[in-house]
Amino acid sequence: MGQSYRRFEWDDLRFFLGVCRHKTVSAAGQQLGVDHATVSRRIARLEHALNTKLFEHRQTGFVPTPAGTRLRRMAEVVEASISACEAELSDADSALEGVVRIGAPDCFAACFLGPRLAAFCKRYPKLHVDLLANTSPSSVAQREVDIFVGTSLPIEGRIISRKLTDYHAGLFASQSYLGGRAPIGSVSDVVSDGYICICGVDDLFALVPRPQFRSANVLPLLQAVRDGEAIAVLPSYVAHQSDDLIPVLPAQINFRRSLYVLLHEDNKNLTRVRAVSDFIFSEVQKNRSIFLSEQAFDPSECDVGDEFAANSSPV
Repeated sequence: MGQSYRRFEWDDLRFFLGVCRHKTVSAAGQQLGVDHATVSRRIARLEHALNTKLFEHRQTGFVPTPAGTRLRRMAEVVEASISACEAELSDADSALEGVVRIGAPDCFAACFLGPRLAAFCKRYPKLHVDLLANTSPSSVAQREVDIFVGTSLPIEGRIISRKLTDYHAGLFASQSYLGGRAPIGSVSDVVSDGYICICGVDDLFALVPRPQFRSANVLPLLQAVRDGEAIAVLPSYVAHQSDDLIPVLPAQINFRRSLYVLLHEDNKNLTRVRAVSDFIFSEVQKNRSIFLSEQAFDPSECDVGDEFAANSSPV
């Protein structure tokens, strides 16, 4: 008998890229909207069609073999071509539809973006938005998300960026917390208190080298401050969520940060991606007063990006 015919299915490349990017078949399936068995079956079919092993299964997840690494480069070219066709041929005036994945820090996603995106989706029933608590700009380059909102720019990858705004971060406490303690007049008073929480602001570690409570995420700190248990460094747009939070030593402890929205260069003309990114930009601009503290700096000094710009060389 002759060798059985092996059919190559182009759509299987989507599943292959999903496993490359998410490391597990279950995570890839979740992103693709299918179960893990479907992903495994598609990968097996692709390996059979190509007559080669594409992944090694390790403790850290699925890692592409040398053949898988070569296929990933080629598959991403195919993916970019399909995206370009969709962007060029789709009707920009038609109703938005499809899936847009957004990665953002937990505080921005929960305290600002989530409610606004929910309202936006009501206007476009065929649009599906996945909002992920993701803090890695590399997720755009690896195609794990279509849009990323973050505080830094990537150093590699075909990524374009647009500055959303500067924002102020500083110390905040509740009225109940401050009411039971001596007045805070200087940084040394805060340090001696022993209850400070730190959240991603490296500048403050020089002042408080061994904080009693630290969290990489802002939301646990926000809850601790709301409950009157701690004083914490919070972004002003997060503290704005609670009327009873008071800035502490705003003239002495304030940090200026920036927010950017990042897209992969191949997706910049996709109607649904561009529409969602423009919506995020518009919402931030309409609410700049909660991002910028007038006590810390003049909001008029904040330059935002009128358009996306490339900020790294293709790899």
